Amino acid sequence: MKRILVFLKQWALLVAIVVGALGHSFFSRFSAISPLLLMAMLLFTFSGISMKTVRIHRLHVILLALQMAGSLCSYMLLRSWNPVVAQTVGLIMLVPTATAAATITGMLGGSVVFLATYVFLGTFSSIIAAPLLVPMMAPGHVDMPFLSSMLSVFLKVGPLLLVPLFCAWFLQAFAPRVSEKIVRRSYFSYYLWVAMILILMGSTFDMLLSPDRKPLGTEVIIGCSGVVVCLLQFLLGKSLGAVYHRSISAGQALAQKNLMLAMWLAFQYFDPLVVVGLAAYSIAQNVFNATQIWLKGRMDSRVRERLRVYHEHKHEATAEDRNP
Repeated sequence: MKRILVFLKQWALLVAIVVGALGHSFFSRFSAISPLLLMAMLLFTFSGISMKTVRIHRLHVILLALQMAGSLCSYMLLRSWNPVVAQTVGLIMLVPTATAAATITGMLGGSVVFLATYVFLGTFSSIIAAPLLVPMMAPGHVDMPFLSSMLSVFLKVGPLLLVPLFCAWFLQAFAPRVSEKIVRRSYFSYYLWVAMILILMGSTFDMLLSPDRKPLGTEVIIGCSGVVVCLLQFLLGKSLGAVYHRSISAGQALAQKNLMLAMWLAFQYFDPLVVVGLAAYSIAQNVFNATQIWLKGRMDSRVRERLRVYHEHKHEATAEDRNP
């Protein structure tokens, strides 16, 4: 039984991808609750952050600058080649880090405090940047003047991200015991993330298998763009983080994206085919994370085995010394 639980913990992300794809007609029905799941995940993350303990690191600023500037620059560079690929890459880079990244960072041995602070900063940055960049990246799909579209995006994205933050602050100030209980159960955010993957995969495959689907070649190009940008962000984040001894945390901060927010924005403002790239990104990042968790588990097992052997030899040597 223990082995089954360990297996599910290590490979839950991949299992969710497969199950969501196979049961797409069922799981796609729950897409309406994805904003609620997102808000719940943010509540878990923000409840563990106290403004008194927030320390902004230089690496936070570098990663945020890369995230926001990279979103606009990648869209501008790619739009003349393929507008949908440009929207896909731009949107992926724009959305903040997934709240479950803090849990996975902890499982991998990284700094949860660093990652949680980045989620906090990235959420605020997205509230400011999304109303500015979304109308620019989806001009043919936002059918209103630029300022009106900015306000529209803000009114939709703002409450989704700000309500959990204000709820967390309220609980910390007026119901600290409730806040502490939420923090102690922060591991629930990992399983909420698994549930969101089920919905994401279900909604995506439901769209892909619809009668009015686009040519396969177009979908493959968009999907490949999601995989490539995922791997590049992990590589860049880990490389930058290594300079500041934050390789694991920086890699997760830059690459593990809140794809439910991205999917919600895609259905609201972008070409529906963007969801193909988001699904490919989700598969790539979860395969990468599941592999990291598995490798970390193997490494921990080896360390525990070496410690066991060391203590056994030490005990035997001590016994021999006492009984020559």
